[in-house]
Amino acid sequence: MAIAKMRRVFIVGLNDEKERTLRVLQDIGVLHVEPFTRLSSAAEEQNTHIAQNVRRIGQIYESLKDYRNPKEKSETFFSGEEILLRAGSILERLQELKNRKQTLEKLITELSVWGDFDTDYLKALEEQNLFIQRFRAEGVSQSEQVFPEDVFVQTVSHKPALLFFTIRMGHPVDLPWAVPLRRPEKGLEKVKEEYTSLVTEESKALKELSLLASRIDALRKVYFATLSEVKFRECLGSLYADELLFGVQGWLPADGEKDFFDKVTSTGLAITISTRDPLENETPPTLFKNNRLIRRIEPLLKLYGFPGYRDLDPSYFFAPFMILFFGICLGDAGYGIVFLVASMWIKKRFGHLSPSLPMVLKLCEAFSISAIIIGLLTGSIFGHWIFPRQWIAVDLDKDHGNPMILFYASLGLGVIHLSLSYVMGIFQSFSRFDRFQKVGLLCVLWGGACLISQRIWFSDPVSALNQWLHYSGVALVALGVVLTFLFTSDSKKLIVRLGLGLWGIYGLTGLVGDLLSYARLFGLGIATTAIAAVMNDLAGMVHRAAGPVAGSAFAVFILILGHTFNLLLSILGSTVHSARLHFVEAFKSFFQGGGTEYKPFKVERG
Repeated sequence: MAIAKMRRVFIVGLNDEKERTLRVLQDIGVLHVEPFTRLSSAAEEQNTHIAQNVRRIGQIYESLKDYRNPKEKSETFFSGEEILLRAGSILERLQELKNRKQTLEKLITELSVWGDFDTDYLKALEEQNLFIQRFRAEGVSQSEQVFPEDVFVQTVSHKPALLFFTIRMGHPVDLPWAVPLRRPEKGLEKVKEEYTSLVTEESKALKELSLLASRIDALRKVYFATLSEVKFRECLGSLYADELLFGVQGWLPADGEKDFFDKVTSTGLAITISTRDPLENETPPTLFKNNRLIRRIEPLLKLYGFPGYRDLDPSYFFAPFMILFFGICLGDAGYGIVFLVASMWIKKRFGHLSPSLPMVLKLCEAFSISAIIIGLLTGSIFGHWIFPRQWIAVDLDKDHGNPMILFYASLGLGVIHLSLSYVMGIFQSFSRFDRFQKVGLLCVLWGGACLISQRIWFSDPVSALNQWLHYSGVALVALGVVLTFLFTSDSKKLIVRLGLGLWGIYGLTGLVGDLLSYARLFGLGIATTAIAAVMNDLAGMVHRAAGPVAGSAFAVFILILGHTFNLLLSILGSTVHSARLHFVEAFKSFFQGGGTEYKPFKVERG
């Protein structure tokens, strides 16, 4: 429905124009280039080197973002290359400072028990055959602490372990029950002096990083320029080329063909371009072409997969039902308002950080508006209703209304949702047997719905719809069973076809599970508002028990904490379960996936 029509493109030119042609194509940015051959080892090695440089720039860019300070602004202009070199060097030095500081901190902790001493003086004494050694011992009793007679011993500490030093002339002391401690590289005061100097150096480095971060946009340009170069080199190495000519093949959206030709012609390139419609055995890339509302669902749909070029676009089926199901599951106007405000604030504050983030947040806005509408219709604002109850369109309160309305509505939506998926499967199927099998499923589903409706709402024999629903339901179920039996398999072997037909009839029982799966809309919708109401009641009980002063503080704390937890849990559950109803129950009837995303060869700008 909304998959853009593609045209096959072939470009041929002289080898001398190869690189210039690719630069022009990259600047135009609409041609999905298909590789003609694999990269040569030399080209792959060169491309790998550039790709590693891209990763390095990306890592420095991400690290530098953490040091941005609105109060720090560099008056000096730095090019992207200068920022890359200086920031990379400073970040490496900061890591070295961090590691050295950790070493010194451990050394300060260790030496603080022993006090300050000159390690060079100890070394000089050893050269004169006077040995001063430090020891540590754990779990050693007093009787086991045996020392040679010619050794002077001084205990420094008993906890957490026994620490002591010895003095001996002639040769070192060997104590099998104690562990000798190596001589430190420097004394306590010198260690502290070095640590202080490192802190000062670190402070200067952080300040310089903050100044460089104020010019981070220049580094961002270098990153995307290098990323574009990777794409260029990859394309250059995979196109057709001989001694005289080169060739490029790819795909182009049909509605942009004229504009593409005009732009290429204006460059004066000596190349030949030919286009045609896709052949049956060719698989063009998939490009969604949806309106602003439907486009919001594309990030979530892409997580599941891409439809094939000749498949139906599930976006127009997925988007409205996904938004509706989310609204039913969240089902609270207060939560919807908080979610809407949070989404708008995040989009305004952080939307520039990622090109895909604004679209995701627009989807969150649609979700929140759906929850607000459902919450107002069902009378829930943070689990409470402050207006007269007669204003509630669909009262689900167990005391004043009927929560089963939501249960029946959920199953009714399930019937419609599954029916549309079967219809889309019928249109997409190329097999007559597959089409009739899905018609059979559709008949059994609606036949069952008629029989259930008759039993629940039109069971009175005098009702005008009683007999009509009964016979219609029986007829539809019977027709569906027959179609399933006859068209489950297209095997020419009678025994195989009969066996698979009976197996297909048994498989119809899965319809019950698929339909009942939509009861999760009822469960999540009721649970969200019920937990919200419980939080309100709990806050009220604490307020009454603790008094107006302390009780108010505790009540506000409970309300904020409880509703925040419930909101986050409900957003997660609403997203997961609404998506599950599509990915597990509905998409299996028509969505095959396996499509290739349309990715134009273009200059990367973020």
